[in-house]
Amino acid sequence: MKRIIIAVILFSICSVGAVMEVFFVSRSVNTYLEEIEEINRYVKKDEFVTAADKCAELEKQWNKTLRIIDAVLIHDYVDQISISVAQMRSYVENNSPDMYFSSSETAKKALESIRDSEYPYLENIL
Repeated sequence: MKRIIIAVILFSICSVGAVMEVFFVSRSVNTYLEEIEEINRYVKKDEFVTAADKCAELEKQWNKTLRIIDAVLIHDYVDQISISVAQMRSYVENNSPDMYFSSSETAKKALESIRDSEYPYLENIL
């Protein structure tokens, strides 16, 4: 009987951990996607100084979150997102909107891919 109780407790701990990880990743990705969209609006309005400041904030936040995301995920996209976010800031500072939007789209697609790969779909489980 003790073994069953211990197994149920361990299963519960694993389940709660998995749910918390999916929730954290999903919430973080949604936050970053919203921030990228906000920066996109500034770039479309040619407000490059404000966009550069927002990109710097985004990069700082991403570097803080990166430690946690790297601990729970093993994805090639994580490195690509870091590069894309750094490029976004660089392109905004150089007033290059076309290149900025290219990097922005790359970052958004990589973020969405991370989020989608964490949901408990059958294809992700197998």
